[in-house]
Order: sequence, then C-alpha cells, then structure tokens
Amino acid sequence: MLITELKHLEIKFETADILPPPFSHQILLSLDFQNDFIDTKFEIAYTYRDELSDEEILDEGFTGEENVAWAGELSNAWKAPILELLAQMPDKPNQKAIQEEQNFLELVLNGKTFGNPKNQEAWEYLLQELSQAVYETYGKELPFALTFKKIDSNKSVSAFDLFLHYTDRRVEAYTEVDSMKRSRSLTWEEASELIGQVFVGDFFPDKASKNEPKSIGKFITIGDGLWYEFTKSLKNPNGNRAYITSLYQRFEEYF
Repeated sequence: MLITELKHLEIKFETADILPPPFSHQILLSLDFQNDFIDTKFEIAYTYRDELSDEEILDEGFTGEENVAWAGELSNAWKAPILELLAQMPDKPNQKAIQEEQNFLELVLNGKTFGNPKNQEAWEYLLQELSQAVYETYGKELPFALTFKKIDSNKSVSAFDLFLHYTDRRVEAYTEVDSMKRSRSLTWEEASELIGQVFVGDFFPDKASKNEPKSIGKFITIGDGLWYEFTKSLKNPNGNRAYITSLYQRFEEYF
C-alpha cells in the first residue's frame, strides 16, 4: 500500500474468543501524526472478569488494576516502522472471516477501515511494542533490561547487558569481560529478535535465584529480579533440543 501522507491511524484489537479471562482484553490505540511527535490515545480493558473472583484473578498474577486509559505524546521514532508495515499491506481490505482462534484486529487509516490485515501477526507485534512505549512514557514500566553472565572455571567473568527504551525505540548494549566494559551497537530489529529467541525457552522461577550468581555457570536475568541458570532453571522447550546451545552461542558472538 502506497501512503503519500500519514495523518491518522487507529488500531482496534481484541483477543480471540478462545482466550479466557483474566487474560482476554481489548485495546484501542489512536495515533495522530504531528511534525515532531505522535499525539496518542491508548486504552486497554480486560474483559469478562466479572466471571471470576478476585482470588482467581490474583492467582493468575494480575492485580485487578490492569485497565488503562492514557493520552499523551509518543516519539516520532515509531512513525518509520508503522509506515514499513503499511507498505506491506494490499490496497484492498481483507474480507476473510475471522476464525474463533484468531484475534480481531482492525486498522482505520486516514479514515479508511481495513479489517484483519494479511500481515496481522506483524501488526500485533507492533501493537505490543507501542503499548510498551505507552507504559514507559507515562512511567508505569521501566525500559526492558536483560543481562547474560558467564563465569568460567578460572573465575573469568563475562557479561552482556541489553536495554530497550521503547519510549524512543533506542537500544543500549554493553559487554564486560573481567571488568573491561565497552558498548556494542545493535539495531532495534536485532535486539527484538534476540529477546524473541530468549523467551522461546522454558523458565522455571521456582528453581531460579534472587542473588546475582558467583559460581561457575551461565546465567540470565530478564528484568523479573531472578537469575536463571542455563540447563537448570532455563531449559530447552519441547521439540527444540538445540535452544540452550544456540542461545549461548548467540551471546558468545557479542564478546
């Protein structure tokens, strides 16, 4: 789709019918593109929670305070990836019916409606990123932080730190080997792909440690205050025996 001028974009999203409460939710994101910023309205509402007790909601890791309505400014850094996704869309709306297991997603572009676009998964991922940008911008959440740490048998310590600032789509990355620290250059796309690879694994919080590791091994922390050890509290997912090895090799490349 060729966009000569992007003025307004509205994204309407609702989780699939098969997703139960307290996880089911709706999102409405409205973006008006100004010269130096994006005028933004964001709403997220969790649905059908009246079917559950407060205890059932809390047991799933929620607080009951997840509904948000916010208006403010987002960085213009998000305009380019939005235009990139729009360029991948066909000019005609997708008329295919939504399946029960499919999320609902509708775009309103400069006043024209496009329902469940063919590149819907990419739009859903971008919506997650934009939602995170909203949460960081008004202070609900901090930038995403990840640290990989390796301690060898000779007590040599290597670490890789990654920070994603969704507010302005900025990446910070550092490597440190035996107290020698230097910055690394990563694109947003590379950093996002790495995070996606990390979260493929099976994490076991009950086997993780709250203390930063001092013993020999390979460890990772993903911003939840816990350190996961490779093969012990971070394991290969079902059907992917190469996960641990490939993830470790990926981090080794940054050193």
